[in-house]
Amino acid sequence: MVPLVDLAGGFPVRCGYLYTEAGGMNLLVEKGLRSNPAGPAQSDPVITAIEARGADAIELVTRTFDSRRALRPVEPAPAVGARLEADLQDDDAGGALFAELAVSGGLLRVGVRHADATDLVWREVELPAPLPRGVAAMYLNCAGDLIRPE
Repeated sequence: MVPLVDLAGGFPVRCGYLYTEAGGMNLLVEKGLRSNPAGPAQSDPVITAIEARGADAIELVTRTFDSRRALRPVEPAPAVGARLEADLQDDDAGGALFAELAVSGGLLRVGVRHADATDLVWREVELPAPLPRGVAAMYLNCAGDLIRPE
């Protein structure tokens, strides 16, 4: 588990967590600017997203957050796996997701379609909690600058 911080022009453009499972699957949970590679401005939408590389479908649930209600699939689906996202700037769900992941973890459900099957095979992964203080602090510092760049 590592923090994600991407900068452009000295400003954060993406903040989040990257979970790597022993089986090789990566889960990315992020807040990021959709369109401004030069750095944040007050009018830029900040997108909350989850992405699982190597998956065909994903669901993420914490104490109060449920990706099935808060996020939508990206169309077309990325070649690397499943991705869900939404603009949650004006919704408490976006902040709750990251706070709850840091304090109490969550449950990730991953659906994979094997070559000879039409149905998804689902498995569940418990996300670790609490996150190391340095990981949570790095995310909080990044997200604060991402949302309020002044």
